[in-house]
Amino acid sequence: MILTVTLNPALDRVVNVASFRPGKVNLIEKERIRIAGGKGINVSRVVKTLGERTLATGWLGGSQGRIIKRNLDKENIDTDFVLIKEESRLNLTILDPASDKKTHLVEEGPLISYPEIKNLKEKLKSLAGRANIVVFSGSIPRGVGEGIYNSLVKLVLSYNNRIISILDTRGEALKKGLQAKPFMLTPNKEEMEELTGRRLSRLGELVEVARSLVEKYVKLVVVSGGKGEVLVVKKREVIILTPPSIKTLNPVGAGDALVAGFAVGLLRGTGLEEMASLGVAAGAASVEKGREEALSLERIEELAKKVRYRRYFPRAS
Repeated sequence: MILTVTLNPALDRVVNVASFRPGKVNLIEKERIRIAGGKGINVSRVVKTLGERTLATGWLGGSQGRIIKRNLDKENIDTDFVLIKEESRLNLTILDPASDKKTHLVEEGPLISYPEIKNLKEKLKSLAGRANIVVFSGSIPRGVGEGIYNSLVKLVLSYNNRIISILDTRGEALKKGLQAKPFMLTPNKEEMEELTGRRLSRLGELVEVARSLVEKYVKLVVVSGGKGEVLVVKKREVIILTPPSIKTLNPVGAGDALVAGFAVGLLRGTGLEEMASLGVAAGAASVEKGREEALSLERIEELAKKVRYRRYFPRAS
């Protein structure tokens, strides 16, 4: 079973506003999406599409939290969230078809109390024994220290040393989280630059940094970004994957679909190329649908056959 942990879930709304004008009254022409969001929740949704068992946990609160839970129930996604006093966040994306621009309004999230942090840790203790894979992903709400992922990764490993942990976050939370030595990291290029404090303009530099992370902390690093290519680095293997050409609708959630494909591949014990192709195909299918329609297993499998990959060998100095 693949367990996903979303510390800062959101009710995501996407609306059309033609010729959007900041500072003016704007008419919402159409609501395109009202969906349960948050990175771990997005992962669970795609894992279910791929045919594997998943359970979503984290913190939920208030009327928006209840809507998120109802939406997940309608999607038949199993959940076991810790209830909190404050309201889960609402995120709004404004699509302007006239300019083809997107404006994202993102709430910071609720203030989490110490007892609520403790309750989540107790929840994870009870769930760790049932999970094969655990995905920690997304931003951190107020009241929670940047070291939360570090402590949660260590916690689940202490209760199940065979569990495979995946970490998908950024900034200081990523820096501290990788110290707990999760199995896999999934940063994009910008997050790798944040992590290292240096500009990584060449592929060789990106590979070098990813390899250093594999040597010190993790078993697998997956880096997305840069013309849609995905870099996958293990101890003795480096491959670069190119997704198939598709019509792009909305890239939000594509990285989470990528993570879901890798999680499913790890659960099934597939080879690196097959696993990576599944992840890249799931990400491409997500971009194509823009979360406005449920993903199709058949379409993901079709796209996986069109993913191209090449092995990377560093040039001799």
